[in-house]
Formats: sequence, structure tokens, C-alpha cells
Amino acid sequence: MARRTVVDACCTLNLLATGREVAIANALDVEFVTSDLAHAEVLYLHSPPDEEGVRQKKRASTAPLRDAGRLTVRPLDTGALVDAFVACSARLRDADASCVALAGVLGLPLLTDDAKERKVALAEFPKIELVSTLELIRDAISAMGLPEPEVLRIAHDLRWRGNFAPPKREPLATWYLDLLRRGGVPFP
Repeated sequence: MARRTVVDACCTLNLLATGREVAIANALDVEFVTSDLAHAEVLYLHSPPDEEGVRQKKRASTAPLRDAGRLTVRPLDTGALVDAFVACSARLRDADASCVALAGVLGLPLLTDDAKERKVALAEFPKIELVSTLELIRDAISAMGLPEPEVLRIAHDLRWRGNFAPPKREPLATWYLDLLRRGGVPFP
């Protein structure tokens, strides 16, 4: 049985940015759950800069994950979820609050990189398990046994397509920045 994990909008985009979202979910045997509010924010991925440094936006889609049974979009449809959402939304944007509420009430890990979202999640649900984009990606790379060129491609796509920069306190930031360096991807 797949492990269920709640994923916020930003981490959903990070996952989609890799272009390997279904392979990652399959390798880790995870079913992602997101709120309908967060899902509505999963809109665009970006291109790498062209010769003039211009980047294009491309519509993002979670259809491959949903079609593979690896993403469920869920409304806040119980009293406990609504109560948790109200408590969290006093300090977070609605989409983020809805994901914290889902993870906390359902007792599932929460995949988020947002420091404020993590802080509120721990305040409301002290036993909640928090997972970062880079933890998920590192675990998936290990599970898939990918060769270095493919690993570097994932880092490249995460950086450019997902606009991903590691949070300040991310323990795996050095690992990710090293992948970017080895792949020739500039990072400010």
C-alpha cells in the first residue's frame, strides 16, 4: 500500500518541474494528497533562459499524477478539517493552511519547503512529519538508482522549470547546489 503524503502547491510544482513526477511517486511508492485550494494554485512551470535571458511560462498539469493514481485532490469536507483550516488560516494563506489542515488531521506527512508553513504545522500539530522537496528528490534518486547525467538533469529542471532555490535552513542545500555546479547551472 502506497504511503500517503500531503503536498502543498509549491512542492507540487517542484515535483512537476522534474518531468519525472510519476516515476518519483512510483519509486517511493507514495500517493500525494493535496487540497482543492492548493491544487488550484499549480499553474505554471518555466523554461530555462534563452540566449537573451528570457524565460517562458508553460501551463503545468497534474493529470499524469492523477491518472497514475499518485495524486488525489481533496476538499476540506469534514468538521475536523474545517476547524483545523480555520485555525491555520489565521496565520497562513488559505492554500497553505488547507494543506497543513489535511496533513495534521489525517496524520500524514506534509511536503513543504515554506518556513512559515512548517512553523504553523508544528505549532498546530506537534507530531507532524515534515518533508522537503530535496529530501523527496534525494530519496527518489537513490531509489531509482539514476546515473549522474540524469541526476544532474533533475537538478537542472528543478532549478529552471520549478524556479527552485533551497530554503535558508535546508540541510540538503549544499547537495543540491553541488549538483547545479556540476551540471553547469548558474545559481546566484
